[in-house]
Amino acid sequence: MKVADIPGNMLRSFDEPGHWYTSYPSLNHWTEDFSPEIHRKALKEFVKADDPLHLYLHIPFCAKLCWYCICNIVVSNDRAKIQFFLDHMLKEIDLLKRFANGDPLNIREVQFGGGTPSHLDQGQFSQLCERLNTLFEMKRIDEVAMEIDPRTVTQSDLRHYASHGVTRISFGIQDFDPKVQEAINRVQPPEMIEALLVPGIRKLFKGINFDLLYGLPLQSLDTLAQTIERVLLFRPERITLLKYCHAPDVRRHMKLIQTGDIPQNLSQMFVNIVQSLLDAGYVWVGLDHFALSSDSLAQAQIKGTVGRTFNGFTPGRVRDMIGVGPTTTQAYGRIYCQSHYDLNEYYQSVNQGQFPILRGCSLSQDDVLRREVIFSLLCRQEANLDPVYFWKELKQLKTMPELCEVNDSHIKVTTWGRVLLRNICKVFDARDIQPEHLKIAQRTITRRAA
Repeated sequence: MKVADIPGNMLRSFDEPGHWYTSYPSLNHWTEDFSPEIHRKALKEFVKADDPLHLYLHIPFCAKLCWYCICNIVVSNDRAKIQFFLDHMLKEIDLLKRFANGDPLNIREVQFGGGTPSHLDQGQFSQLCERLNTLFEMKRIDEVAMEIDPRTVTQSDLRHYASHGVTRISFGIQDFDPKVQEAINRVQPPEMIEALLVPGIRKLFKGINFDLLYGLPLQSLDTLAQTIERVLLFRPERITLLKYCHAPDVRRHMKLIQTGDIPQNLSQMFVNIVQSLLDAGYVWVGLDHFALSSDSLAQAQIKGTVGRTFNGFTPGRVRDMIGVGPTTTQAYGRIYCQSHYDLNEYYQSVNQGQFPILRGCSLSQDDVLRREVIFSLLCRQEANLDPVYFWKELKQLKTMPELCEVNDSHIKVTTWGRVLLRNICKVFDARDIQPEHLKIAQRTITRRAA
């Protein structure tokens, strides 16, 4: 059973709406009743256990607007405006330091995201790292990752990041086809990437990540195959494969993309890319990540230790995360929370000496049990569970042997089920209306069995 052999009619359920389960409960179930004080008290109790933490920092500024982008960003090249933001981010780091009473937090991983963290100039990035070093030593933790816009950095910038402890850099490649790049307003030919990732630069980092998007305007199965060929020439240690979400009602700039240019055969695109990467020797991690066998993420997949956070699939060294900056999401223990989107509200909270929490969620015992099953399926493609508590879900999954193998207390996802992994996870989602998401797959399996 190969990924590429999955029946086309079964793939119809691939594009059904549903969560990607970077959290459970998903973000739409968090409420603004969750206050900064609830966060403070809960975090204080959590850090007493000294569990390792992942720290995410959100820098919202970008030099240019990419028309496909659904992130919360601010397009600006005004250095004073960016510095004003940075000054407040430094204040928030100081809040976190005072919260910890000056003791080092057990932060083992850091990620600079956005927006475009590489839009900070070298002096601003140095300021940020120096303040972080009052919380922990960046050069002594397990991994420091940073998102990079290759259109706006130089080799000197990359050396600067490495000198401050950055160990992994991620490039938003999206697609290498020139027409697609023009259609999404992100022109970055392969030669631009080659000029940056010379051998001397690659040696500075433990790994290089490429982010790819399928479902972009003017993409086809053929153009995507050519993009993958180009990507494989670079041999990045990790590849993240994501689906473009066209939401012009949410992000008005997406109206600049012609709806008629958006391809319809997204499931086939996904399957083709997955099979190409597997044939090239990459290890399939979780739902949509791929890594070379020498990379820690691939090794975690083989060992069964992969983790799941808001930033995707991880080697599993750290389970819980906290954030600094606007819109950051945090997950520790039984708590989820998110910071303000609006910069003025973010600035006001920080100036008042408060963590800038907008909303959150405290998990019930049922939420915890379901999250464990969903994350286990996503990360390890199998799960052990209480057959009495989840008898309805097990009964439903037993009708789909081509997607998963089920016994009294264990689920194991098949190769074809891996493609429809989100659909399988949704069976355990009790927070949303009981789904219709697997009816097409069920009908297909019934017809094939007949």
